[in-house]
This record gives sequence, structure tokens and C-alpha cells, in this order.
Amino acid sequence: MTSLAYYVSGHGFGHAVRSAEIIRALGRLRQGLDVHLRTSAPAWLFPAVESFQFGDLDAGVVQPDALRIDRAATLARAAELARDSEALVAVETDFLRRVGAGLVVGDVPPLAFLAARAAGLPGVAVAHFSWDWIYRPYVRARPEYAWLLEWLRRAYGCADLLLRLPFYGDLSAFRAIEDVPLVSRPPSAPRAVLRWRLGLQPADLAVLLSFGGLGLAGLDARQLAVFSHYTFLATEKEVAPGSALPANLRLVPACQHNYTDLLAACDAVVSKPGFGIVASCLAERVPLLYTDRGDFPEYAVLVEAIHRCGQGRHIPQSDLLAGNLGPHLDELFGTPASWPPLRTDGAEVVTARLLEIGRW
Repeated sequence: MTSLAYYVSGHGFGHAVRSAEIIRALGRLRQGLDVHLRTSAPAWLFPAVESFQFGDLDAGVVQPDALRIDRAATLARAAELARDSEALVAVETDFLRRVGAGLVVGDVPPLAFLAARAAGLPGVAVAHFSWDWIYRPYVRARPEYAWLLEWLRRAYGCADLLLRLPFYGDLSAFRAIEDVPLVSRPPSAPRAVLRWRLGLQPADLAVLLSFGGLGLAGLDARQLAVFSHYTFLATEKEVAPGSALPANLRLVPACQHNYTDLLAACDAVVSKPGFGIVASCLAERVPLLYTDRGDFPEYAVLVEAIHRCGQGRHIPQSDLLAGNLGPHLDELFGTPASWPPLRTDGAEVVTARLLEIGRW
């Protein structure tokens, strides 16, 4: 057996970005190991693999934009996958046997572990939350979906091991847990070089607007012109098409193969608190101006991490959408920073354990 199957949630970019870094580490430490990737995240987020199959094997959450969550649609979508799980697992089990997989890794689609169990293979999760924890408050308002939480916990209980990332929620559904350091992709060059590539001058105060590719259609970008002492950067997907852009807002291509390069070149980030953006800000010591992100349980955990390990400030959604960022950024830069030492070699630690566990 010389291959590994990696199942990755397409929810946001955080799961994909950290999985991509682990896949890169696998390539460095075990040449000749084929990786078969199953995800609904864009292929350009990942390094080249033996096979890539786009598919929804993880419901995630349904979001009309970066800041809102449709609870009813989320539970309906997750329930549909659960009801179809027997047929889906049969397809995946056949696939795992055909490619000679020696290990199944999931971040963190529950079907991955059901398929691993059915194929008689070890299954390892790499995650900081599981979907039963995320959906729990949604189910309180819709108790007819209580069975879904039990199904999710049974599926996660099929995993042989969880490699638990920092800043985690309730992961009690897993039978065995080991803690690992933060997984974060390093920038490709020194900060001065990264800024030069973006055309930023040494005196420019650069602020990255980052909303996970979903964009923020309600943001009044024109208002940013008022705060001319800041230079704002955003990907092409972050701003509504046809928007009139102020002179101090620059758009960069949406397909950033190393998003950390963009983040590390900036002096601050404006975002919702997702694992990927928080991990990168803490690893690169970039202050974060964050807003609310809807009914998502990891919000409180990540906000606590921002203030304990870094530098952050909250901005109300009303001010964010109105483009009234200047006063909050001024306060952010005046906020005392706490940057304790933080291990970021999680990709290497995770990879070493995966290579120990797999049947090669």
C-alpha cells in the first residue's frame, strides 16, 4: 500500500489551507507516497496530488455571505448527506481499495471515518472542531434533527485517532486524542520582499480585507477613501463586481497560492475570526480587526485566542459594512500586543504521526 486518501471540508479555506500544508510535508518526508484528495474546496489551494476529486462529502454550513449562516439550510443539507451515507460510503470504500490506500485522513468530513472503518483501514482526523459541536445550537431550535448529532458522533467515533489542533472546541466524539502544534504555511520571502512585490512603500500602513473568498457584498468600499493614511488590499472576490474603488484600495488576484505572503506583507487584517486567518495572524504577528460571524460556536474560542496570543480588536458589523474602519484601526494599533512563543511546526508533527500509523 503506497497511497493515502485525504478528505477535506470545503467550508471556508481554513481546512484546505492547513491540509495543503500537511500534504506538502508528506511529499517532503515520504517521496513516492501517492495522495488522493477528496474535497469541495478549489483545486488551486492544494499542491499537485495523484488524484483530485471534487465532491460534497461534508455539509459545512450554508452561508449567503461571509457573515451570515442559514441554520435551516445547513441542517437540511447535513441531514441529506447522513441519509445518503450508506451509498456514499460504499462508493468511497470501493475507491479506497482500488487505489491501495494505507490510511484515511479527514479534516473533518464524518464520511471519511465511516469509509475507513468499512474498508478496514486506520482513520485519522486532523481538526480543531467537529460538526456535531457546531450544529448543536442549531439543533436546539430544531429538535427534529437530534438524530443528526448522534449520527455525527457515531461517525467520528469510527476514527482511530484525532490529532487535535490548538484553539479547539468540544471534540468528545473522538475516542483517542493527541494534541499537535499549529499548522501554518510560512511566507515565501522576507516581509520587505513581499511588500516590494505588492508595490507597498516602507511607510505605507497596509490593511488586508479578508473574508474567506465569500466576499462582503454589503461593504461600502467608497468610504475607505476617507482613511487615506491606510492602504487597503483585497482579493478580487472580496469586492462586489462593478464597485467604484477608492484610490487607496488595491485588488489582487483571487487565486493566491500562498495567502500568507499577502497577509505577512500587511500591517493589519480585517476579517471574521476563522481558524485559518487567526492562525496566520498569530504565526506572523499581524494584528487582527475582527467582527461577528453569525451563530458559529468557534467564534468565542478564536476570539479568546486572538487576545491571549496576539493583538486584536472587535469592530461592529454596522461599522464594518459602512466602511468606517479608520477609528477602529487606529485603536487596534494602539492596543497592547501579547505575542507569546507559539509553535507552528504542526505540519511536520502531524505528518510524522500519519507515516507511523499508515499501513505502508
